[in-house]
Amino acid sequence: MKPMYISQLAFTTGEISPDVSRRFDLDQFKSALLLAENAVIRPYGAVARRQGSEYIGQVKNKDKSTRLFEFTAEKNKSFLLEIGEQYIRVWRNGIYTGIELETPFESDVVDKLNCIQSGDVMFICSGKYPVKTLSRYSDTDWRFDTYKLSEQPYGEVNIDKESTVILNGETLTATKDIFNADMVGSVMQIEHYVKSIATSSIGEVIERREWRIGDRHGGRNTLIGTDYNNINYDVEQFSSDEDLSWKFTSHGTWNGTVKIQISNDGGTTWKDYRVYTSNNDYNVTDTGKVSPSAKLKVVSDLKGGSVNVDLSFLPHVSYGVVEIKEFTDSKHVKVNVLNGVVENEATSKFRFGQWGKGLGYPRVCTFYQDRFILASSNQYPNYIWFSRTGDYSNFGVEKVGGTITDDSAITLPVINRKMYDIRHLIPANDLLILTSGNEWIIDGSKTITPTNCNLRTQTQRGASECEPQYIGNRCVYVQARGCVVRDLGYSYESDNYTGADLTLFVKHLTKYRNFITSAYAQDPDSIVYYVTDDGNIDCLTYIPEQKVYAWSHFTTKGKYKYAESVAEGEQDSLYVIVERDFKSGTVMCIERFEPMYNADNNNVYMDCYIRQTSTENISTITIPHLIGEDVQIVVNGRERPIKEVPPTAIINIDGKAQSVAVGINYTTRLRIPSIEMQIQDGTLQGRVLTMSRLSMNILNSFGGKIGRNFNHMDDISLPPLKLYSGDKACILPKFDGVYSTDASVCIMHEKPYPFNLLSVTREIEIGGGFPNVTGL
Repeated sequence: MKPMYISQLAFTTGEISPDVSRRFDLDQFKSALLLAENAVIRPYGAVARRQGSEYIGQVKNKDKSTRLFEFTAEKNKSFLLEIGEQYIRVWRNGIYTGIELETPFESDVVDKLNCIQSGDVMFICSGKYPVKTLSRYSDTDWRFDTYKLSEQPYGEVNIDKESTVILNGETLTATKDIFNADMVGSVMQIEHYVKSIATSSIGEVIERREWRIGDRHGGRNTLIGTDYNNINYDVEQFSSDEDLSWKFTSHGTWNGTVKIQISNDGGTTWKDYRVYTSNNDYNVTDTGKVSPSAKLKVVSDLKGGSVNVDLSFLPHVSYGVVEIKEFTDSKHVKVNVLNGVVENEATSKFRFGQWGKGLGYPRVCTFYQDRFILASSNQYPNYIWFSRTGDYSNFGVEKVGGTITDDSAITLPVINRKMYDIRHLIPANDLLILTSGNEWIIDGSKTITPTNCNLRTQTQRGASECEPQYIGNRCVYVQARGCVVRDLGYSYESDNYTGADLTLFVKHLTKYRNFITSAYAQDPDSIVYYVTDDGNIDCLTYIPEQKVYAWSHFTTKGKYKYAESVAEGEQDSLYVIVERDFKSGTVMCIERFEPMYNADNNNVYMDCYIRQTSTENISTITIPHLIGEDVQIVVNGRERPIKEVPPTAIINIDGKAQSVAVGINYTTRLRIPSIEMQIQDGTLQGRVLTMSRLSMNILNSFGGKIGRNFNHMDDISLPPLKLYSGDKACILPKFDGVYSTDASVCIMHEKPYPFNLLSVTREIEIGGGFPNVTGL
């Protein structure tokens, strides 16, 4: 039979598992690979040897957990944060800046940190400590602090009327055992009913003074001429959820002006609030409302006569706040008074803050609709807390006329039967909430308010703790139990959020493994990198609008531990932490993958490499981290013989050298699946075939081997000393006879050079029917 020529023009399905390796009926099979090790799938269809990773340093503590985070400063300017046990170090463009800050985070806490950035401030949630901030004031001025909250959210009000508290000085005493040592640092809100607070003046003539609402037991004074009187009662001692109502009355016969003045900054500045005038013919009765933080005072300017005045606050509920600073016993604590608390009056109306050492602190944070949003503490794993609109430190509630204002803070429990904990918050058109067992949204089509904050469940799958990535208008996340990657997006057909299993065809990559962390590099190829618990990286080229969901994977001489993408210039660089067991000992390296370029001679195809360039001759290169290792050497773009790094860590370079790179090699392996087509007498499946030649179309490539398996391979013959682009015909090595039922092709590359495969065309001859079967 005459030869047939069958082409595979793209590889945008990426790697597929053996379970579907013969599913020729699938559209995805036409662009699939059976193996894509140390390769990436380019969005337009090519499969390329992955770039190498440059050694930039080591983590501070190799025996402790360490993570990497991107800090974006401005356009095209980002930093890499190395966060380990009780420290943060700052890197930029692959160079350690020398900046290190102290933190409280222990190794087990580092693994669970959740961060969100707003401007030059990064907010860091740990679950164990109050929310922290990392602020950048300049490239050399970084500060780590505890985020100061003006108000916190509170739990339910105590309903046991026999359980009361009373404040005396700085000691808070309870009638029942309600305190414990873990409450130190937490806050408590204490409610009192405050009767009418009155101040008044009568009779006697005095020197120039002023009236000020201050002392609950103020005296009575008379205003004459330009004199004014002072009554000392400080409203700021008290806090209320609602505005306070006041009443003012004047008595007597007087000629002149009496004013009520108000201060909203604690008495520093005053302005006229009410102005009353009389010509011996008028007295005042007036009422109004002011903010509970306001101060009022009365000032007079009289030309004659005398006036008596009464100024009072009407009955109201006062909300005082204390911070517990010292534990004495289960009935006694020492406190700092943050907002005024009525002393020596017992009350059963109190409630504790929802965050503290014993209760835990939020583990998740984000921003949405100009609110700072926190979620999931140890005590409240299914709660979400929204700050007040535009006031990120304020989680308090404000009422006007008894009605909660629209910009007030919100506390929202995500109620479900199994009490799933909230793991991720993703701000999009709606607020996406991923829990350990299901997925929810809060509708973002309208402004979120305390009366308009509606939860809607979407799917019932759950998310792992691996960071989700929001790409385009879809959320890509790792499903609970850590071995399935799904996307989630709005569907007009179902009016719901839904998505697909993106690992359906690559179960061999995910079975018995977990994804522990992820990073997304948008440019140039839109790839999500997943670090697995066995030390590999699985790569997903994700372009949903083109239906590209292509997998490959990275291996190295060591174990990948963490990955983060950092914007550098116009493209994204992937940084990784790699555990490497060298002859000199175990090291935890920080390495950087530079972005893929079309001009691949810009990249280095070795791992843990150091590169040195100079306009003058380079005679030596020092690589202390690779002492005792066999290394590849590339000088001026040409490979030199492998050498072992001596104890001095210095390798001598012979000849003229303006560019030297030294690192450890890695192997790229590709396997292109067999073929299927309908022929006159049926199918190719199970038929013996002969395939001795093929043609590859490659771009900017050099080196590599090819064969029908990885045990019998020949070198790909290309022009020397330059990168080749174009068609390349290859004769496959023969082994185990001429005929086979499998027409797959294997390509391997282990030299420090690029290889980009665009397409493959195989020459096939059908040898007859099924092969001989024996043993039946």
